[in-house]
Amino acid sequence: MRFFDQLSLAAVRSAVSTSRHFLRLTLFKWQAAFVEDDALLITSELVTNAVTATGVLTDHPTWGELEKLNLVQVRLVGLRDSIVIEVWDASPEAPTPMQADDDAEDGRGLLLVQQLAERWGSYRPRAVSGKVVWAELAVRPPRPTPLPRREKSARSTIRPVRPDVGFLRRVPTGWRWPSGGLLMARHTGMTRAVRARGRVPLGVLSPDRP
Repeated sequence: MRFFDQLSLAAVRSAVSTSRHFLRLTLFKWQAAFVEDDALLITSELVTNAVTATGVLTDHPTWGELEKLNLVQVRLVGLRDSIVIEVWDASPEAPTPMQADDDAEDGRGLLLVQQLAERWGSYRPRAVSGKVVWAELAVRPPRPTPLPRREKSARSTIRPVRPDVGFLRRVPTGWRWPSGGLLMARHTGMTRAVRARGRVPLGVLSPDRP
């Protein structure tokens, strides 16, 4: 036994929802929330059966019914590779799975417990009367999902185009001005004198000159 926690509840209909909250918080504390869905279903069925066997099912019970109100106890035991859900009630009758009809709205609780649990059963405790119905649920941490692999794309058949150096040399890069002449150009609001030698880039030409 690694963990242990329990809760006593009045045997009324609200005990089912309260036991679910108790179980959810306990599994979160034990870092075993990945088995929460199955554990909640099992707990709901066992507590519902316990309340049906020994509790008050009316929405507005009378004082006489409350004086004879029984308790149910939910206990959660954490083992190394599993958790055990135990529900105690005051009825000594052992639970019996029933084959419910297709149209029946209830009667499938223990059949659901059989499908979800690794093992289940019941026993009579020595210290108190009544019975304990238990179900063991295996704890298997989920495996991490591997990241998707990127598919290798087919090699491209397009070859990079290499520049034609000879063609670039034949493209004029400016205007030819007489050597030794001065050319006034404006650059960022400043006027400067550029001595043109040979070919002058177009960006150097002054906008005042045609």
